[in-house]
Amino acid sequence: MKIRVSLLAAFIALASPLAQADILSEVPADSKTQLTAGEVVVTSEDIKGAPWPKLVLYQVVDAPPQVLINLLTDYDAAPAYTPGLISAKILATNADGSKDIEYTVKAPLLQKISYSVHNTYVKKGDNFTVNWDLIHSPLAKTSTGSIRVEPYGKNQSLMCYTNFVVPITNLVAGMKGDALKSAKETVAAIKQEAERRAKN
Repeated sequence: MKIRVSLLAAFIALASPLAQADILSEVPADSKTQLTAGEVVVTSEDIKGAPWPKLVLYQVVDAPPQVLINLLTDYDAAPAYTPGLISAKILATNADGSKDIEYTVKAPLLQKISYSVHNTYVKKGDNFTVNWDLIHSPLAKTSTGSIRVEPYGKNQSLMCYTNFVVPITNLVAGMKGDALKSAKETVAAIKQEAERRAKN
């Protein structure tokens, strides 16, 4: 009996750090000062065989999590604050609560393109995640990502934006610098709009 209790206690001790893992723990130690100062922290991970890396951006937002949750699910408002976004249309709301969304964005040379994604949502207390998987795009083979939100400080949130895209052609693959710029602009736009809403 004592052995079983000891093993259970050891398991709980090992599992607790994993269960309590948060976004802040993922931020590189040498970047936490940058994060605290309000700057965006960018990390990337090279994926074998993929022309673009997986991008991960961290940003402190001066707004409580619920403001961000409301913002990230307000598709009608998205074109008003997201650079290059023309429209965001809900194609389907599924039985499990997930949604299929069609985005139309401005694009160089093509003027505009539309792509669709499947969004799923997870909410645990003040922690919120929206995950997406590409359904169709004229420029990408696959695209997966997420935005995660958790409390940070008083009336603040910590946001983590992740995106991994496999472009459809090598020509598009040469635009990975534009992909990083777009990710930064998206994170900055979400931060700005959430903070504006938090003040109203």
